[in-house]
Order: sequence, then C-alpha cells, then structure tokens
Amino acid sequence: MKSFIGVLIGWFGIFISVEAQVDTISGNIYQFNGNLGIGTSMPQSGLTLRMNQPVVYPEPGILNIMNNHYATFDGYAASDIHYVGSLLNGRRSRGTLDFPLNVEPGDRISGMTSAMFYNEQFRYNASILFYAGQGLGYDSYPSYIVFNTTGAGEWVYNERMRLSGEGNLGIGTTHPSSKIHVADGDIYIEDFQRGVIMKSPDGQCWRGTVDVTGQLNFVPVECPELVTGPGESGKAGPQFGIFPNPAGDKITLNVTKHSEGKVLYTVQNTEGVALKSGSFYNGEAKLDVSVLPTGVYLVTLVDETGNSLGCERFIKH
Repeated sequence: MKSFIGVLIGWFGIFISVEAQVDTISGNIYQFNGNLGIGTSMPQSGLTLRMNQPVVYPEPGILNIMNNHYATFDGYAASDIHYVGSLLNGRRSRGTLDFPLNVEPGDRISGMTSAMFYNEQFRYNASILFYAGQGLGYDSYPSYIVFNTTGAGEWVYNERMRLSGEGNLGIGTTHPSSKIHVADGDIYIEDFQRGVIMKSPDGQCWRGTVDVTGQLNFVPVECPELVTGPGESGKAGPQFGIFPNPAGDKITLNVTKHSEGKVLYTVQNTEGVALKSGSFYNGEAKLDVSVLPTGVYLVTLVDETGNSLGCERFIKH
C-alpha cells in the first residue's frame, strides 16, 4: 500500500512539473526550466518576452514600466571580471525573429528616447540613437551615435551632435572630419585664464590665451595627461617647488624627485618670453631674480634626458 501511494505521489509530481513547463498562467505564458516565457514556450533567459505586435510611433512599446513616482529599471551585476556589468542591450535585424536578415547602412539599431506630457499628450523631445554605419561587411560592423534635442520653437527633435565610427565628434554636421568638428557655431571660452592647449614637438605643452588687445599668447603649462587629480591615475604633476612664493630678490628651485644629474631651467614671463635660463645639479638651485620687474613668471624644468619636470608659476614682488 505504501509503495502504491509513493508511486502515485511520484506520478502526481511529474504531472505537475510537466504541466508547469507547458503553461502556467494562460495560453501565452510558459515556464520552462525555471525560466518564464511570454509569447514563447522556450524562454532563453529568466524572463523572455516575444511578441509579433506591430508598434507604430508614437504608440507605447511592448513592455511598459508604470508608477506614480519613480519608474526605474535597475540592473545589478556582481563579478570580479572587469569587463562585465549591468548592460542594456539592443539587437536589430531585418527580416523576422525566426528568419533574421542583415541590416543595412543607416538602419537604427537601438536607442533611448524621452517624452514629456504637454498639451494633453506625451511628446518625444530628446534621444540618443545608435545606427549601422557605412562599410558593412565580413569583419566590418561600423556604427555611429546621434544625439537629438528639441529647441525652443521646435516641435520635433533634431540632430545636434554625432559621434562617428572613427571617433570623430561633429557638432552641427553629420560628417565630422576631425576629432572635434564644429560646423555652424562658435567655441566660447569664458574664463580668460583658460584657452587652447597644444603640444610642441619637444613634448612641452602650451596654453594659448587672449590678452586685452585680442592677441593670442602662449605660455608653457603642464601637459594634461601628466596632471593627477583626485581619483585619477597617471604621472605626477610638477616635480619641483619654488620658494618663497611670492618671491623677493631670490628664489630656490627644489626638485622633489631627487636627481643627481643636470637639470635645465627656463624663466619666462606670461607672454612666453625667456628671461633667464641655466642649469644646476643635485636637485636644488638658488636664482637671483632681483632684476625682474614685479609680475607673474613661469619656471620650466627639464632633466638632462629631455624629460619635463613640470612648469610652475611664481609671483615677484
């Protein structure tokens, strides 16, 4: 009797398990191997939603997350592998899900859009869209990204910026031909102490700023990649100090990274004119700056191998 009951319970468990894998809620919702499928009896992930429903812009999409307050999608990933994390993947083909076909250049692959409620309906006003680029082929899958916004007086969003597959950023142009390509506007630098930094062939960086007469002047500065800020990695900033600062008739140059070799120094004014130069050993030098008028000056140090030790500024009383 006990054996019969055991067999009956076993068959009943198998029956429930089979039924659960076939259809758990309705004729369109399935459970298979612990995965939940909507529109498919063979879900390939924890939740697989498969539909054959045409959606015409601007109708709501297939999956909606709705709430009276925050409506967020949070992805959590835990891993010791550096290249994994929480991702939102968008996949696109032509054809159908069962018979996918290759995309063509210019096809939108994926994207993110935003819409705000105004005048009794939701109106799309910004987006970041991902496209297939020109040159598709075997081992060639080019792409580009388009950033769209809606300006005052406009009722649909327009392209404002594009990042090409080559890494060129275009503002006001759909064909950026350089790392930054501005087609229909100005580049405005409000802070008069800031400007354009360029590197000369000897590895020295120069910042170009405009003076009160409108003339562009260049002064030596530390190259941005050598400056280490909070939370950043890279080489150290200037490797020497100037004392005292503000200075009187004399200053002391002290190389914080001890060097027994020769160090070359140059003292320049803010217009980039060299006023004093020389060399010293053992990481320290005392310079007479009594002949310099009151003002701001820059000191650039280079070791005997040509490596920059930085550029520091001091004030002369």
